[in-house]
Amino acid sequence: MKVIDYKIVTSSTSSRLGVKVLELMKEGWTPKGGHIVAETFRQNKYSGMQHMATQIDVEYSQTMIKYENN
Repeated sequence: MKVIDYKIVTSSTSSRLGVKVLELMKEGWTPKGGHIVAETFRQNKYSGMQHMATQIDVEYSQTMIKYENN
């Protein structure tokens, strides 16, 4: 089968990524490999010298391909 198109779908939550992937699969797209979770932002928060919290933002992504016969 020949690949005719390729895209990377992203979302800020895993559940929204799942919805996007399912929608694309209904349109003939196929997931390629596993999903990826990438850290996009990290900030340590302090009060004086005391570490209080760490904010971490992530992005979920899935590679999708479309084959010629779809």
